[in-house]
Amino acid sequence: MTKEQINEFAMRVTQTNRTGLVVVLYEIIDNYIESALEALNNGDMESFSLNIKKSRQFLSQLSSSLDFHYKISFELMNLYMYANDCLIRSEVKRQDINLTVVRDMMNKLRASFEEVSKTDDSGKVMRNTQEVYEGLTYGRDARNNVNVTGRTY
Repeated sequence: MTKEQINEFAMRVTQTNRTGLVVVLYEIIDNYIESALEALNNGDMESFSLNIKKSRQFLSQLSSSLDFHYKISFELMNLYMYANDCLIRSEVKRQDINLTVVRDMMNKLRASFEEVSKTDDSGKVMRNTQEVYEGLTYGRDARNNVNVTGRTY
């Protein structure tokens, strides 16, 4: 994942609610698996392993945040355990063990949580953060993308 993507995800995390955070985590996992597959296709096993480990870390975050007072959490845990198993086997065998299936599963779950997040009025997960408004400013030599604090990123 590129530094720019990481910054974009970090910005989104500061501005989202609980359900939106789950959506962001699914997207991050998808990006790391995509990067792992690219690395595998290029024969870069070190990058492949790193991206698999990162995707497993974010999957672990999803697993640890489940609330088992709700029946759906048990179903989600089963899916997360399957995904984690595929990630581990892929890393150990240094090959694609259902990574595309895991990506598809994460994307379907993300789409479901996107729908739920539209009705979630829980407020931002992170308190005391500034609202971020993006826009373009034009300098002498270039166009800059700026946020509310005026920092260029």
